[in-house]
Amino acid sequence: MKAKFSPLELLEFELLESTYTFNIPKEEEIDIISLFKSYRVDIDFNHHELEDNRIQLFVFIEVNQLKKPKAGYSLTAHGMGLFDVDDSSELDESMLGNLKYYSTLNMIINNLRNVMYQISNLGPMDGYLLPAIDILDLFKKKRKKK
Repeated sequence: MKAKFSPLELLEFELLESTYTFNIPKEEEIDIISLFKSYRVDIDFNHHELEDNRIQLFVFIEVNQLKKPKAGYSLTAHGMGLFDVDDSSELDESMLGNLKYYSTLNMIINNLRNVMYQISNLGPMDGYLLPAIDILDLFKKKRKKK
């Protein structure tokens, strides 16, 4: 099938900061899958609407960043995306809002997921793959925070 392109275009992706720490496990045998699932994941984000239908989005992801982190990896990945929305396409307000907010956040989280996997894949445990994130829940929590 021939793919139809979205009116949303990622113009730039910038990795602003990433950190990697390996916390040596005390036990010899560890269930890595269960360990990775138990990590605390914190995500924050800020959208900025710019001129000419452009959107700038900053996303901050922190994994296992605690005073006493669990064994394995502690990771951060902070990034920025610059997007353009083609306003010549006939989009209703709901679809335009979904593109500007939900789709942009999902795209940057996916890019940062890849960064964290690549960094941790060089470590002594398997690569850490950030689980799927409930984007709607992130927006609900963001609204409550404000």
